[in-house]
Amino acid sequence: MDKYWRDDVESIRYFSEIEEEEISIESIKKYLGESDDVIISPFRFGFVEAHFCCVDGLVKEAVVDENILAPFSELGVFKKCKSQKKAAALLESGYINHTSVKKVGTLKETVEAVLASNFVLVLEQAQAAFVFDVKGFEMRSIDEPESESVVKGSKDGFTEPMRINTAIVRRHIRSSNLVVRQIEIGKQAKTTVALIYMKNIAPESLPAEVENTLKNADISSVCSLGQIESALCGKRNAIVPKILYTERADKLSANILNGRVGVIVDGFPTAFITPSNLAMFMQTPEDYSSSLVFSSFLRIIRYFCLAINLFLPAFYLAIVNFSPEILPAKLASSIIKAKYGMPFSAFTEIFVMLVAFEVLIEAGLRLPNGVGQAVSIVSGIIVGDAAINANIASPAVVMLTAAAGITSFVLPYQALADSLRVSRFALMIIANFSGLFGVYACAFLFALHLNSAECFGLPYLSPFSTATPDIWFNDTLIRRKNAKNH
Repeated sequence: MDKYWRDDVESIRYFSEIEEEEISIESIKKYLGESDDVIISPFRFGFVEAHFCCVDGLVKEAVVDENILAPFSELGVFKKCKSQKKAAALLESGYINHTSVKKVGTLKETVEAVLASNFVLVLEQAQAAFVFDVKGFEMRSIDEPESESVVKGSKDGFTEPMRINTAIVRRHIRSSNLVVRQIEIGKQAKTTVALIYMKNIAPESLPAEVENTLKNADISSVCSLGQIESALCGKRNAIVPKILYTERADKLSANILNGRVGVIVDGFPTAFITPSNLAMFMQTPEDYSSSLVFSSFLRIIRYFCLAINLFLPAFYLAIVNFSPEILPAKLASSIIKAKYGMPFSAFTEIFVMLVAFEVLIEAGLRLPNGVGQAVSIVSGIIVGDAAINANIASPAVVMLTAAAGITSFVLPYQALADSLRVSRFALMIIANFSGLFGVYACAFLFALHLNSAECFGLPYLSPFSTATPDIWFNDTLIRRKNAKNH
């Protein structure tokens, strides 16, 4: 018990590869027999004894009884059947009508079919197994995503079962060019992942590159979407997120129609969109439901809020500590009066207030929705007012903290806002010691870092860094009139 947590990867015994053995009940029991939720039961019809296997709770029992098992006792051809080879021939001829039935001939395919929530009929003397897709388990209904709500637009969001999610995309894109490829990843536990793309629009090498990246990823089992995101981002890390995610089927469909690849993971109600760039992180589905002028105005506001969220505290510290002469006389006098009598430096005030703001956000997230929102709002007001009355923080610092905090919520994607909120602490520290020169140098290095980042060959700052000025505003700051990518 002294090594309860397996930190030593070499001590883990991997059994991902099933040995090449003949299909038999004993072989199946060797891999699945220790689990009480796996049903391996004999089944008789005519003069034949077969077996069926499934995972209890993951198949539709009523469908199995009525559509699969009942015909064996009702049809004359099965009542007279004398061998498993004859039964296999009858099944291949379609005597059991089912929308999805497949014959497999290896032990590995048989075991994996059982684990994939299928009903499997095993005929070991015929060295064959028939896989019936009758998945059935409790799941959430298709609801509108809470994190990406829109006033005008589709209300169907993704849910946990992958097949339902791919069906929703099919309903949005009724085209023979739409391709849904399924792969399995994970060394210890297999997880099904679906790649969705338009074969006539997506670059020819992109789907294969995404597929190889996921297959070669060092993933033991998919327990969180962060593992998939890290695999898609590659070894080269970036400060900002490089993979776009969404819970909306219409957003995923629009990006697929624009030549990108969608990645849906079984068991998660979120899809990834790759490749992605900064412009995509600044767009929302609502942009294409509103007028061109209003949507473009909101996008400009978002970019403006991005800059305020990242640079406002750093610029304040640099100007107050090193270059107060560049401020208008009345503004400088107001800041000096507000600062008079404060026991802490400007850096300490802003740092403590921003940390308190982060604590309030975290507290709000951990509480139930209604209570969490109330706690965040009320606590923010109380903390700010108490800090001013106790002469711990000046009104200017409280206002600056509120502006920096609120602008982070304007950004459409929380992952981008989180990375910027962390980066502004580093900028504050540099600005406190090196002034405006340090802020400008950091801004240059930050832009250089973003310019060097890419996702499957797409530069992160494209089209700003890769195109001529006439394309800079092509569905970036200004919404395109007939845009497909959102």
